[in-house]
Amino acid sequence: MASKIELVGLGASTLDRFIVVPAFPIGREVQEAIRSTTDGGGPVSTALATAGRLGATAAIIDRIGNDDVGATIVEDFHKYNVYTDYVDSIDGAKSGVATILVDHTNGNRAVFFERSTAPELTGADMVGPVEDLITDAMVFHYNGRHKEAIPVAINIAKAHKVIVSLDGGAQRYDERMDQLARRTDLCIVARDFGENYTGTTDLMSACHIMQKRGATIAGITAGSAGSYFVWPDGTEYRCEPYKQEMIVDNTGCGDSFHGAFLYKLIEELKKIGTDKSPIQLLSLLTHSQLESCVRFASAVGSINTQTLGGRSGLPTLEQVMIFMNQE
Repeated sequence: MASKIELVGLGASTLDRFIVVPAFPIGREVQEAIRSTTDGGGPVSTALATAGRLGATAAIIDRIGNDDVGATIVEDFHKYNVYTDYVDSIDGAKSGVATILVDHTNGNRAVFFERSTAPELTGADMVGPVEDLITDAMVFHYNGRHKEAIPVAINIAKAHKVIVSLDGGAQRYDERMDQLARRTDLCIVARDFGENYTGTTDLMSACHIMQKRGATIAGITAGSAGSYFVWPDGTEYRCEPYKQEMIVDNTGCGDSFHGAFLYKLIEELKKIGTDKSPIQLLSLLTHSQLESCVRFASAVGSINTQTLGGRSGLPTLEQVMIFMNQE
């Protein structure tokens, strides 16, 4: 393992099976699939895979089944330089699998998932090496899996001034997430999460509310409408999306946005120095540095729409820079 893990994630790791269809079924029918593929999945997991692909040192904390699917999940992490030393494989448990239909005409998805039967991690599991892992990181990233472990992990991160980052995914808001979001330093959420959390459909206003509730940096991703951010000093930033002529598959775009943002953020933090804690450094970033993180993340998310699967299209750092320079 690397001497220092910069980015630590707590979340679900799955195996995703993608099937591209001419159109979503509307009843009993038979269609010939256009193509299919298998890819690693999970919001936090894919964010880490993105950051690892770009060059960050990342590690995932999770619990999966000790089955063939679980072995494939671990193998896929290694392709993207994500450390799996903190992934527990449980004998007799099934790992999580998702079957994803992708509409060939527009890249929209219909997701059918089989939840892992491995028990979720609890607060009691956030001790020893796992606690040390979080303590030494720059960023701790989570979404909602392992609900009993999350508050304990956040406490550890807060005690050691590690940046706490939330991926508030689409259709994942509930009252429990409300309380967790209020303890998050870097709160970047999907449009519907932000609207439900704040009670407003004005996305920039929602970002301000998120910041008033505790976030140092608040952001909302809105797909083709781009993204909205409020920086630590209250300054607003609106980022237009990179346009693509055709969307092959939008699976993992939000997750790769998070991973790319965190990679770039860590790089910008390291430019400032190491004499302060990560959370102290976060407030020292300039508007220019923060805006560069968003544009970079937007580029990665856009590139990821051009390939079937949430991870297969993840670019290298060189590919991202070429793409951005062409725009």
